[in-house]
Amino acid sequence: MLVVPAVAQEQRQDAMLRNALSSIAISLMLVVPAVAQEQRQEALAEEVLLLNGFDTLTEDQARNLAKAPEGTAEADPNLANAWSRLGARFFAPEPVFDAAAAELADLASVEELETLRDFFASGLGQRVTALEEASQTPDMDDVNQTELGHAILANDTDADRLEALQRLALAFGTPEETAAMSLNTQFVFQKALNENLGRGIPEADLLAMIITQQDDMIDRLRTESVAGKAFVYQSLSVDELNAYSELLESEAGKKMYDAVEAGMAQELHSQMRDFAAALGAAIGAENI
Repeated sequence: MLVVPAVAQEQRQDAMLRNALSSIAISLMLVVPAVAQEQRQEALAEEVLLLNGFDTLTEDQARNLAKAPEGTAEADPNLANAWSRLGARFFAPEPVFDAAAAELADLASVEELETLRDFFASGLGQRVTALEEASQTPDMDDVNQTELGHAILANDTDADRLEALQRLALAFGTPEETAAMSLNTQFVFQKALNENLGRGIPEADLLAMIITQQDDMIDRLRTESVAGKAFVYQSLSVDELNAYSELLESEAGKKMYDAVEAGMAQELHSQMRDFAAALGAAIGAENI
């Protein structure tokens, strides 16, 4: 009489164990493909950014940020001296690249990443990257690419080519978008620098001062962006310029640049805050 309930209990326990194991197996079946897809997206995102020369861009950016902006020495010699001593220690390209790659892996699907990879691995894509990387080398630091681009445009009467260059310039971002990103970065750095130098400028006043540059910056970008593209991509045909624009205008291309901007802002702003703190400490020590 006591054996049957015991057997029934064991059977219930066995059934519960089988159900639990089945649930675990199903969960693993769902998780493993998802993990594999994430790893695939991460690998593709890094490949895309290497193929399109984003690593070179971040190196160029870090090199430029390590130098005090033009006019700093005349306006504030102590700041210029501290900047030249410390700049190279704070602006590193690798974290910016990694942040952008992580953003791109999150934003874009495998199919979109493959579309980007295939373009930049193609003959045209590699030519585009080579031209962009050539424009970002240290040898080009003293070359006025905008001025040379204006000269090219002045001697080129091809209306289709001008239209293709204008399209490409917009595909990289409107002047308003580019100005907003630049001014936001400037605000982050200036705010952190003021705080670390003990300058009591209210945030609203600082923002108002920076915003006064917006209209002039937008006008300058409208004038310079097409000229800059005319110089960098002068060896591309009209069809090739339009093919590049088409990629940048696609959902995949938009996600690539959204990821790059988000990654750059995230990591660059962090580096700027750290740099501002170091500058404040260095200048404070000099003034003791």
